[in-house]
Amino acid sequence: MSSKRRRSGGVRHSIPAVVLAAGKGTRMAAPEAKAAAEVGGKAMATRVLDAVRGAGASRVIAVVGHQAADVRAAMGDGVEYVTQEQQRGTGHAVQCAQASLASYRGPVIITYADIPLLPTDEVARLVARHIEAGAAATLLTAIFDEPGTLGRIIRADDGSVRGIVEARDATPEELAMNEINVGVYCFDAPLLFETLAELTDDNAQRQLYLTDTIEILVRGGRRVHAVAVERAHTGMGVDTLDDLAKARRYSTMGETL
Repeated sequence: MSSKRRRSGGVRHSIPAVVLAAGKGTRMAAPEAKAAAEVGGKAMATRVLDAVRGAGASRVIAVVGHQAADVRAAMGDGVEYVTQEQQRGTGHAVQCAQASLASYRGPVIITYADIPLLPTDEVARLVARHIEAGAAATLLTAIFDEPGTLGRIIRADDGSVRGIVEARDATPEELAMNEINVGVYCFDAPLLFETLAELTDDNAQRQLYLTDTIEILVRGGRRVHAVAVERAHTGMGVDTLDDLAKARRYSTMGETL
């Protein structure tokens, strides 16, 4: 590990985090709430909480919805809960947390609750990069040999981030790309909430995608940066029972937090 990495990974900033834990996990086809499914003896959402708190998040707001009581029980006390009554997408989920951050000015971490191998140092590095760059948004990415149904990072010719496209909405050329969106972001909070107001559900799932905020910011001339995780598997999300089994195998190998 380089000295540069140690400096970036060691940065701690006292900022809020929003954890999105309202989804049904349809592809899991399991009776338990997806965010409450255990990896390495802890609920996935709890592992994500550990990562953002270890990176310096001073306040955590969890957006719950499907099987909310089970998710709350898994995440425990010390978390502020807001409810997404209708499952209208990740962008709508963040909108549900907006009132809780109405007076806040500064960076905010946004993360999905189903990234159980997410390391604290990668979140800290993301925040450090965001603050150093003065970016409107910074996101974690990973390079996968077979990205499957994951959202693809679209880059401009100069290598800058141009947007994120969901696999269901991607062209064959975009599907051939192998850099994926992990689902962990650091946004300038006021800009984020301005941008969320511009979201539409003109997509295959008829949902408000958080990922669409990236293209909107870029189109408005804002700077968006990306930080690739050093070990791709730490950025894997859990969408299926096969993914869950794979995450559990990794956790027993000691390749997590």
